[in-house]
Amino acid sequence: MSTDLSNVTSQAAQIPPEEVDSKVAADSSGTITEVSEVISGPSVLRTVVTCVAAVWLVAALVAAAWFGVGWVRAGFFTDAPRAQARDTALDAARQAALNLSSMNPDDVDGSIKLMQSSMTGQMLDEFNQNHDRIKETAQQAKTRLDAKILGASLTSLNSERDKASALVVVQQTQTAPNVLVQSFRATWTLDLTKVGGLWKTDQANSLGDLVPLDNAGSNASAAQPQASSQPGASTPAPAPSGTPAPAPQSQPGS
Repeated sequence: MSTDLSNVTSQAAQIPPEEVDSKVAADSSGTITEVSEVISGPSVLRTVVTCVAAVWLVAALVAAAWFGVGWVRAGFFTDAPRAQARDTALDAARQAALNLSSMNPDDVDGSIKLMQSSMTGQMLDEFNQNHDRIKETAQQAKTRLDAKILGASLTSLNSERDKASALVVVQQTQTAPNVLVQSFRATWTLDLTKVGGLWKTDQANSLGDLVPLDNAGSNASAAQPQASSQPGASTPAPAPSGTPAPAPQSQPGS
């Protein structure tokens, strides 16, 4: 029995302490028993490090989930709808400026309908009250007004109340019989209201006077006396401010 015990003891001694998990030992009576989970010092350290790492991992996952939900909420429920409202309002302001600054003498009724499609509220009411006069003036003037957007930006937006304001710079080109083509720059401020899912203009005002472009104003001034001196020459078309298109001076709602 002593020989077997000494062999077991010598074998156990040869096992490194860090690899001992479940080994054999002898009690005082010489009986061999199994020692369960004899854990060495390095094993304890590894266990502590593993637990700490697991805690940090859980904390990181919780933080990622929290901030991820916040990002999704901000992106899809706050920022995204506001950005969409800003884009649609700005597009509507551009289109309104084009419609309100254009006139096709060959289709006066169509031009008037385009103007009305961009209006709402008191501005639309006043325009409708002067509908016949505007149509008659446009037919008599036979003046074509073409508009081009030079720049536009929103100056305010309240998406909760469906209100917005925009600043739009328009190039307006006037073509009339027996008159040189004239081009002007106009700056507009537009107040918009969302009606039935669409942004429409409820007020339009001009900032400053019309600015001649490409020396068109001086050329037109020189051409007007010459045209009037010709026999049978027709009266020059009025400047944009006097045309039936809603130029700044006669714009309803301004």
